[in-house]
Amino acid sequence: MLISTGMLETAGIRVVGNWDEWLPPVKIDSRQIENGDLFWALPGERVDGHDYVATAFEAGAKICAVSEDWATQYAGSLRENAILFVMPDPLKGLQALAMETRRSLGAQTIALTGSNGKTTTRELLVAGLKTLGRVTATKGNFNNHIGLPLTILNATGDEEYLVLEMGANHVGEIDFLCQIGHPESGLITNIGDAHVGEFGGFEMVQKAKGELFDFLAGNKGLALVNLDDERVVEVATKVTRKAGYTLGLGRIPEDWTHSLYLGEMVGQDGWSRSTIRIEGEEVTLRLIGAHWARAALAAAAMAMELGGDASQVVPALADVEALPGRGHVIGLDDGVELLDDSYNANVASIEAAVRTLVNREGARIAVIGDVMELGEFEEDEHRRIGRIPDFEAVDHLVFVGERMSWAAEEAMLLGHPSVRAFVEASPLEIAQHVASLLEPNAGILVKGSRKVGLERVVDALRGQGTEAGEGH
Repeated sequence: MLISTGMLETAGIRVVGNWDEWLPPVKIDSRQIENGDLFWALPGERVDGHDYVATAFEAGAKICAVSEDWATQYAGSLRENAILFVMPDPLKGLQALAMETRRSLGAQTIALTGSNGKTTTRELLVAGLKTLGRVTATKGNFNNHIGLPLTILNATGDEEYLVLEMGANHVGEIDFLCQIGHPESGLITNIGDAHVGEFGGFEMVQKAKGELFDFLAGNKGLALVNLDDERVVEVATKVTRKAGYTLGLGRIPEDWTHSLYLGEMVGQDGWSRSTIRIEGEEVTLRLIGAHWARAALAAAAMAMELGGDASQVVPALADVEALPGRGHVIGLDDGVELLDDSYNANVASIEAAVRTLVNREGARIAVIGDVMELGEFEEDEHRRIGRIPDFEAVDHLVFVGERMSWAAEEAMLLGHPSVRAFVEASPLEIAQHVASLLEPNAGILVKGSRKVGLERVVDALRGQGTEAGEGH
């Protein structure tokens, strides 16, 4: 992508070397550098990217972005034709250049945030928007103060739509990301209990997620409103340009005069793969869990509100598959299937995943790990997990982590016949216990917060026998 020297100067960056105003792919991990890339050296808690500048150049980097302090001490030791972007603070420089670059892009920019389902909703939205034109979107979990600027800087410059996922665990973060990404439209998937301890209460979660709609309201942007979530409806009151969507579970405000997109559940299979009807068009999702029907509706509604045709947008949603660790089904021996939802968790997403498990025929095993960032609500919320009503239809409960001991205690108090809690056990030990519970055609759910590392339990379970196949 071409950017001007003037944009760099506005961002507080000076160039050392002979630069042709072409911005190559920007990366912050020297191990990922390919020939011609730009390595942005960021200082971190454990690793300072400046320690790998020479390594990046050796790997083929065309440009390295560094601090003034580093350049003063070490620039003279680099090869003669080395190009440097030099700035007082590399992180602030990254964010400032992304802000300038965003202003130069002609793409319609859509932001999305929420407590659950952001990444899968993003993938569904990308599929819908591709029926309209070229799309650049957040990759992986690059949804924070570093990842969002990188998404913008790695845009092609000729895309028609830019999709920015925004994550947060503190008030003010979404607003900050909006200042960089300057979205013209956006949606909030839902507002729940994710990171409630970090935010300082449920009201603060709502305030933080609502910052997206506050930004849109102040910039005459379009807000797509989940009418099935009262908290989302509440934070949309200031927005004048909006559209709504519902699966019929919420109450459409009596004074609603804006566009409205209706979805209808047509059917589900044993793993809760949903068939839904949107604006007269039906689609069967590959995603596992009835809760993804609303995500699909949100994606379709946004794409249609931006000009898409239902006859093209809705069928395109069928191509979206679950990402690893986010509801991905893995087939094991003897008809056993493992629902790998190990990437992350909060209370609401655990409830949804368990609901998905109990819709499957056969023996059911739930492996549930600690939920992080609940703060003062930690014990109450984990005890609430132990009382999830759908656990009654789960044959074996396996709780992992110190906090989940509270959940195990509640489940046992309610008389569940098979509860096991692991506080300090290896992934292999947990997997061996789960394997001992298996019978033909069983279904296993594995879900917990990222820090619990339940993906290692998934890997160990896959190693318990020859894998029969994966991906549904």
